[in-house]
Amino acid sequence: MGKRRFSLGSFLFVLFAFPLSYFTVGRYVNFDTASAVVFMIIMLFLIIRHRKKLDYQVMLKVFNIPLIYAVLWKTKFGLKFMDTVAEKYRELVKLIGYCFIGFGFAGLLFISANILYMLFNLFVTPKETSEGVALVLPLTNIPGIGYLSFWHFLITIFVTVLIHEFAHGIVARAHKVPVKSSGLGVFSLFLPVFPLAFVEPDEKKMQKDSDIVQYSIFAAGPMINIVFAILVALFFSFVLTPIENNITHPVGFSFTDVMHDFPAQQAGMSAGMVITSVNGAEVLDYQSFSTEIGDLKPDQSISFTTMNGSSYTLTTKASPDDPEKGYIGILGIQNERRINEEYSSVGGAFFWLKGLLRWFYFINLAIGLMNLLPLMITDGGRMLKVALEKIMGKGAKADKVWIFIGLLFIFTLLCALAIRYGLGLLSALGLG
Repeated sequence: MGKRRFSLGSFLFVLFAFPLSYFTVGRYVNFDTASAVVFMIIMLFLIIRHRKKLDYQVMLKVFNIPLIYAVLWKTKFGLKFMDTVAEKYRELVKLIGYCFIGFGFAGLLFISANILYMLFNLFVTPKETSEGVALVLPLTNIPGIGYLSFWHFLITIFVTVLIHEFAHGIVARAHKVPVKSSGLGVFSLFLPVFPLAFVEPDEKKMQKDSDIVQYSIFAAGPMINIVFAILVALFFSFVLTPIENNITHPVGFSFTDVMHDFPAQQAGMSAGMVITSVNGAEVLDYQSFSTEIGDLKPDQSISFTTMNGSSYTLTTKASPDDPEKGYIGILGIQNERRINEEYSSVGGAFFWLKGLLRWFYFINLAIGLMNLLPLMITDGGRMLKVALEKIMGKGAKADKVWIFIGLLFIFTLLCALAIRYGLGLLSALGLG
């Protein structure tokens, strides 16, 4: 929102690294990676061809070469729609915007408390705490969620950012704050990778409005993402799950990540494996697995068999949270089902759609909450700045507090990511 002009949720997720797997060969070359390469080539061609019509915002240069930048195509895209909705439902939009303020500040406090708690745990148990932190990048396994395909990412991030920015624009227009332009673009890590949408409200006009109006405009984007995530979750529970139960059958359970230096990783187990038996007994889901093994204890031996017939034997370690309980070190456990034979013709499409909706839920929720963090570049940060200026008055004192808070949270996120990926790098080099 405002001067940044495009959603920064995606920026927070892709700040550090361009996924090199786009260009790897062997087992990584498939339709997914090929699609990513083709997408970037097309975007690069369009940027070069229409370079004089585009707006560039460079965030990081090395030797005068832009590495992190956004390419924006300013248009009147969606402005008429925003005006129509704002004019037809002006009072309702205002009311929803005012409600978003309270939920927005509650979300700001919630995500801030969780990040500060993570900062404390990073000093106490850095390895275990950092396991739950990861960049959301396509073509990678995300802890607790699973593999993120390029097309799922492309569709999800575009829709997520689009509704985020349109929410800002509609609430701004409901309060008669002019929106100067909108448009589409691409966020780039050296090469153009991530699609985005943006709106450009009249910043000076907005700053002259009351703090309540500013709060409602800033909160609209992240809150609409969270509302959308809730709607997707309800659709999952009341529509998709009953359909899935009728056309599929259980086959076991899988997990989306393994913890570094814990029994599962040491035994050679990896994310995505489907466990079908434990200690020789068939398991159709995680509940039957839990029933079969009971309460795990440290130094307990367990054998697993996967769907492809591979076998693994490991010895549990003491849990990081309770030394009297056993721990395997697998994350993101989920039950696996396969399509019934009579529905085999629609199986691929069904599971692809299910995966897309799962990512709609996760990325909308994550971007909504991340945008509520009190960083200098997020909607939550803008809300905090307005609040500090209201309490302390405009000036250097409020700015110093605002910057200090933002830097504290940036430091925490950087520490968590550095520990996680640093340990992963050391492990890959055989040094961890």
